[in-house]
Amino acid sequence: MTDSKTHLLAAAAEEFALRGLQGARVQAIVKRAGVNERMIYHHFGSKEGLYKAVLADRLAALRDAWRPALESALTLAPYEGMVVMLGAFADALSRQPTLVGLLLHESLDGSQDLPLPSADMPPRELRELYERGQREGVFRKDCPVEIAYGVAMSALIGASVLARRGEVALGGHEADPTTHTVRELALGQLLDGMTGPAPSQ
Repeated sequence: MTDSKTHLLAAAAEEFALRGLQGARVQAIVKRAGVNERMIYHHFGSKEGLYKAVLADRLAALRDAWRPALESALTLAPYEGMVVMLGAFADALSRQPTLVGLLLHESLDGSQDLPLPSADMPPRELRELYERGQREGVFRKDCPVEIAYGVAMSALIGASVLARRGEVALGGHEADPTTHTVRELALGQLLDGMTGPAPSQ
């Protein structure tokens, strides 16, 4: 990838995360990137093309960061493996603050640039672990993996948006938030609900 393309993707991610597709200005993006405006049209064809490329780039980076934990968690028992998988997703997302902003703007602006939900969205490893947990009686048999995955992703993305406020509400200091507290509570709610872990856990 050329330097101008790399700089544009990084600069555009910041601008789009702050202002969305409609609010972001080409002039602000190229100023932040330190490149000529024509590079947007050379590499991406349009501002909309740049936006789609940024979304694809950030989602790919998230998937790449998550992949090692998905593979290693398959070797664990279902409950412990799911803790590792979902915790790794939360950690990877926390290192991608621009992606959270992009996802919020996608939702608020009613854009159609994210892939539509589908039955094949849960990663293969997560599906295998969840279905093994269902067979072993660890996870509910009446809840399909697609629903469990959708709820988990929604909750973890929401938790990443509210992490700083959550830490303050829990008595943490805003200047030095320990996001693992909110992360652990969110994972506990996902896996154990309001009843707490099963007695065997």
